[in-house]
Amino acid sequence: MTRVGYARVSTTDQDLDIQIARLKAAGCEIVRSETGSGGSRTGRTELETIMQFLRAGDELVVLRLDRLGRSTRDVLNLVHELEEKGASLRILEPEVTTAGTMGRMVITILGMVADMELKFIKDRQRAGIEAAKIEGAYKGRKKNVDDDEIRRRVAAGASKASVARELKVSRMTVYRALDVPPKTELPEKPPSAAIALHLIIENFNKHGRGRKPARERIEAMLKRDYQMQKTGNCDYTLTITYDREPDGVSLDDEIENLQTEMFNIAESYRCSIEVDIHEIGGDERSW
Repeated sequence: MTRVGYARVSTTDQDLDIQIARLKAAGCEIVRSETGSGGSRTGRTELETIMQFLRAGDELVVLRLDRLGRSTRDVLNLVHELEEKGASLRILEPEVTTAGTMGRMVITILGMVADMELKFIKDRQRAGIEAAKIEGAYKGRKKNVDDDEIRRRVAAGASKASVARELKVSRMTVYRALDVPPKTELPEKPPSAAIALHLIIENFNKHGRGRKPARERIEAMLKRDYQMQKTGNCDYTLTITYDREPDGVSLDDEIENLQTEMFNIAESYRCSIEVDIHEIGGDERSW
């Protein structure tokens, strides 16, 4: 029997080392890792390579269930494919294997428990935000770019789109620095995309307490810059404007800026983030 480990993070800012070390300690002879969204199997080439490689009697090992996929349906589809090959799935936290007769049921229950846990997180988060507002601790984000620098570049003749792209900020940040409403500067309504965001925030260590204030500041930024609407358990919908012009800020650039802003806020509270981002409608792209 060959044990093959699979490790995944959503962004390049996250660290794979802990997952890889745990998988090797569990006896995995081969460990494949990648960076990509867990919301879909599309583009996850390392996982597909493993699925093609596995043979009867082999075992796929992951640290946690969410490393394999974000939805119970995706996970069960993978389990079904493994069973057809005569292989099995092992999860290290908590220790669960599909090799036994109860394995599939346990995996299904874990998915349901995860959904309930996210609901509890949402309830605790809402209570924490209300408490922070009462205590006056609900503060804005520290600026990463000085407003004077934005004004200087625009005064020198740079377009607002190029300033946003070069400084890696959203166009709304540029407009606020100039104190000019976007609609007065844009004779035509700029293109926009509806974006779904799933955001998980974790403390760097088990004694950390930065997760709640980090989420509060990220949500304040999302509401201010991206017309954020909270839709469920750590889930949000955003509206992101972008440019189609060659020298403008593309949707990919805006998404990259968004990820950087969230990462910087989380890091200031000694937290890490994991994000799944995909377009609603349109080309239905994922980042």
